Amino acid sequence: MELCFYNSKNGYLEAILRGFRSSFLTTEEYKKLTEADTLEDLKSILEDTDYGSFMMDEPSPIAVTTIAQKCKEKMAHEFNYIRAQAEEPLRTFLDYIAKEKMIDNVISLIQGTLNKKSPEELLSRVDPLGYFPQMKSITSMDVQNSHDDVLKVLLIETPIGSYFDKYLSTNTPNEKNNVSTLLNDMDIEILRNTLKKAWLEDFYNFIRKLGGKTEEVMGHILKSVADFRVLSVTLNTINSSLSLELQKDRNDMFPCFGYLYPEGTDRIRKCWNNETVHAALENYPMYYDLYEECKQFYMKNENMNENKLVDNNIKSLEDLLYVKLVKLCETAFDQHCHFGIFYAWVKLKEQEIRNIVWISDMILMNRKECIASIIPIFEPQTDL
Repeated sequence: MELCFYNSKNGYLEAILRGFRSSFLTTEEYKKLTEADTLEDLKSILEDTDYGSFMMDEPSPIAVTTIAQKCKEKMAHEFNYIRAQAEEPLRTFLDYIAKEKMIDNVISLIQGTLNKKSPEELLSRVDPLGYFPQMKSITSMDVQNSHDDVLKVLLIETPIGSYFDKYLSTNTPNEKNNVSTLLNDMDIEILRNTLKKAWLEDFYNFIRKLGGKTEEVMGHILKSVADFRVLSVTLNTINSSLSLELQKDRNDMFPCFGYLYPEGTDRIRKCWNNETVHAALENYPMYYDLYEECKQFYMKNENMNENKLVDNNIKSLEDLLYVKLVKLCETAFDQHCHFGIFYAWVKLKEQEIRNIVWISDMILMNRKECIASIIPIFEPQTDL
């Protein structure tokens, strides 16, 4: 009965999305892209794929940022087509996906406004998936002096205002003083990660209320993403120049759910260097092996100061987590009648765009030997 109700409301949109799966770049198409000598060649090759003539009107020479933005615009167009036809609760689910990009857009606009960038330049660089009309208000506000206006814009005029409200209320009861300190270069990344934590927890609670196959598939993905965030925030802080006091702020960025939560998260909270992280993950084989695989990357940064030879193919934690997320999202397509496939498609498409941007950068830098670092989507399995 549950499947009948699902198909009557969401079956058509899921079918469309499964059709989108065939639009991912193939192994042969990636091969052609890696053989391109210029960005104009790459643009021509993309025109023969599902991307079509999406950059036909762009003048030459084309920039990597333009390629990235146009790819994102195409994905956002397809996403909004799905969202425009979705019924509840799928529409709210899709809104949660868009809110992640809204957070990135708001933070980017705040940073750009602090750096005196023009509103036109800032708005041209936002992620179209996270666009909302009130973004223009952010580019025109005085973030350094007019705290009341900042509060009005962030708390009232943005769809993610509840996450800002939560951040402000948990840091200090005096909102005005807090606004004057949170909008500076030192705290901006802390703000981004704290907002992402609030969004992730909110999204997970929504998934739990949905229940059924969506909770099973999407719950597993979000629990894994929560764990990835704990590991990423931890390694980035202990391998940075942040003071111990600021490193403690990372604990406030850990999501309150996931496979590591609560025992593993509590152990990681107490870590202060790579060795203690290594020990904290001993009871979690998958993450322990993941850390073993990437720890040389962080040792590489230390060895560079000693003029030791290092392997440029060593992967960072973020590189490995991208691979893990791709596999998780590919698996979501193996089951039917759940919302997880919509999230999976977005994340896989984002990775494909990262692949295209990486190839573009390597062509521009004349470093084709590094192009192989891309992560193909739905790569054909080779027979053993």
